Amino acid sequence: MLVLSLPPTPKSELFYVQASANSLITQSLQTPLALLPKGEDEVVGVLPWQQVSWHLIEVPQDGEKLLLSDQGTYLNNAAHKNKAHQLLQGLLEEQLLDDLTQLHWVSGKLMAPPLAKDPVPNATGPTTTSDSAQSQLWVACCNKTWLKETLGALEEQSITVHRLVPEFEPSLMSVDLYAMDGPMGLEFVLSNASGVMGFPKQVLASLTASLKRPFKVHFEPAVSDQMNALFQGDTELQTRAQRLLQASQSSWDFARGEWGQGSAKRMLKVAQKAMGQFLNQQEWRLARLGLVLLLGINVLALNAWTWKEQASHQTQKDQLTQILKTAFPDIQVVVDPLVQMRRALVALQQKTATPHPGDFEHLLSSWAQLSAHNPGLDLQQVQTLRFQANELTVLWKGATPGVSNPRLQLPLELKDQGYELDSDGKQTHLRWSMKP
Repeated sequence: MLVLSLPPTPKSELFYVQASANSLITQSLQTPLALLPKGEDEVVGVLPWQQVSWHLIEVPQDGEKLLLSDQGTYLNNAAHKNKAHQLLQGLLEEQLLDDLTQLHWVSGKLMAPPLAKDPVPNATGPTTTSDSAQSQLWVACCNKTWLKETLGALEEQSITVHRLVPEFEPSLMSVDLYAMDGPMGLEFVLSNASGVMGFPKQVLASLTASLKRPFKVHFEPAVSDQMNALFQGDTELQTRAQRLLQASQSSWDFARGEWGQGSAKRMLKVAQKAMGQFLNQQEWRLARLGLVLLLGINVLALNAWTWKEQASHQTQKDQLTQILKTAFPDIQVVVDPLVQMRRALVALQQKTATPHPGDFEHLLSSWAQLSAHNPGLDLQQVQTLRFQANELTVLWKGATPGVSNPRLQLPLELKDQGYELDSDGKQTHLRWSMKP
């Protein structure tokens, strides 16, 4: 898996993480686009927290279905898509600085309402309502132009991003504070039930004092000295590579709409991911062993059955060879005993003047049987009979539709003896060919 931290400006250097199927980091590096690794089964793009805005809205149940339908086929209908856009435009009109048409948005349903709202300054949280028909949804937005240009630059390098996940997302179960080494020095990002919020060091003390719930601090090694001076509580050292790998496991996916790969490709990627987990993760070890044993047993059974059938076929061939050599001692080299026996029998019949199915008498007898099988055949229309080796040709006085191929039927017993029939209404051919 390749995890990319999408750059703030397209075609600039970016930070990437390579991880094994067991989610173990194998490499992390800051590099130009042209030097990115290629050929990974799954590529995950991580949207920087500065590029994503989070909004908690309340919608009726019908609106909830409409906004969440971008995960299925519902929004493939242009009319429903326009309705969802208009609904969201009205709900977010006071929260967005940009027009919604300039933003790419995805929505997600809250798993459980927060028990208590953290008084985060300038944050818009859930509002209580007595209407049970109202539902709370998170809506995450990012700039369309930036996303299109960034993904286009990656496409130029033959890298297709399969999933797009946020670097941070709202958390209902915990309050997490992330300390990072940013362009302007130490910067903080808070993730809690009210959303995701970045702030400078100057407001750290007042903001953390206002939090009612315990919080955990995650910090990068570059700011460890500063963090040790600021916090003595629950802290965790977390590298940038670890943070991006953790973000890649998010259930949020911005790769929808015009940035989606289509249902077929998405299903293929899901199947590939599931196969990778099955082949590499430790908990599937017994299942893999069972599958290998099952396949091995089936292969052995098929080989045993094939060997038995080959032995039976060879036994039958040896018996036919023995019969052929006994009946016709002059034949020394046996290739296909059944065909050779037929040919030898025909040659013997010709030598001893013994009639065979291709003789005139047999063809006439077969023609009589054919006539009896087709009672609508008018034999008074027969003009001439012609015979040549193994074939009888009947010429009719005029074009006779009644004796064309769809009408004239050859009895099954004659077919089994090797006779064939074709007719065009002017002449009919009854021929015999030797079959093994």
